[in-house]
Amino acid sequence: MNLIFASIAIFLLYIGSMVFMFGVPWSISNTYYLLEEKRKGLGWLFTAFCYGVGGFLLPGWLNVTPEGYQFTCFLSAAGLAFVGTAAQFKERLTNTVHYTAAIICCLFSQIWCFAAGFWWLSLLSFAFFYVLPDLARKRTGCFGLK
Repeated sequence: MNLIFASIAIFLLYIGSMVFMFGVPWSISNTYYLLEEKRKGLGWLFTAFCYGVGGFLLPGWLNVTPEGYQFTCFLSAAGLAFVGTAAQFKERLTNTVHYTAAIICCLFSQIWCFAAGFWWLSLLSFAFFYVLPDLARKRTGCFGLK
């Protein structure tokens, strides 16, 4: 369970730092480019963020998930790892991998939420990512969603 909290802490610290430094970005993935351009070569932090969140989350997530749908945890974490690996989503070589991995990550995490009875968590997260830009008084599209 401690690993799950570590994963959540990494997520919140990264997102909070990005919003503090750059304002609300139009997507979490775009923080790679913001870090590369405005912080001179720190785009690797986006990859470390993806690996850290997924790597710390997966062991604890598997422990609390029945065998019947543990595959959703693995596919979601693997998708996040590939999102971080193919961070340069504006490049032809990596954009297909990045977007496909993001869809896999999102899809299987939401399948897990419904299978585990946490359907309300899906609704809450979608509402959060649609409301957050409005709270920041900045029309940025769908922060966090591809």
